[in-house]
Amino acid sequence: MKKLGAPLVIVYFILLACNNDAETTNERTDTSTTTTTSTDANPTTTTSVVTDEKSSAFLVKAANSGIAEVQLAKLAQQKATIDAVKSFAAMLEKDHSAANDQVKNLAGQRNVSLPASPSEEKQKMYTDMEKMTGKAFDKEYISMMIKSHNDGINLFEDTRSNASDIDVKNFADKTLPTLKMHLDSAKAIQKRYW
Repeated sequence: MKKLGAPLVIVYFILLACNNDAETTNERTDTSTTTTTSTDANPTTTTSVVTDEKSSAFLVKAANSGIAEVQLAKLAQQKATIDAVKSFAAMLEKDHSAANDQVKNLAGQRNVSLPASPSEEKQKMYTDMEKMTGKAFDKEYISMMIKSHNDGINLFEDTRSNASDIDVKNFADKTLPTLKMHLDSAKAIQKRYW
């Protein structure tokens, strides 16, 4: 019996030692997780970027305009009577949705709160457009997109030149050719039909 008891005691201590190592490993894992979590919450880490006021304001304005552009593009695809206007609206929906995702990403990294819906001014534009029909809708939509894209180009050029946040400046710079192409397309439609 004594010979059988000694190996059991040894096995017991081995298991106990292994179990303690596992607890120590878990404690270390828990500690590193806690440390990582608290580090992630610190605004000076790489997951949170501090930005300047101009860049923050740009992100809010870009989000507001982008949301409105997508909503109006969806409406135009439903209500427009001219195929070129419908195709133009589909292109805007695709391009502005992609830009909106980039704006959300940049804003999220910088803890910048973005609007969930367009401003009252942009919402009124949408409501007014909803009431229109036929070629009057098409003409007003294209006129609105020319003005909107002129304003957008000015905003993006100003940000590219004057913002301090390099990622925001790069986004503005890379997006400008698309905005200019949209403007040229809208002007071409306007010239052709009106």
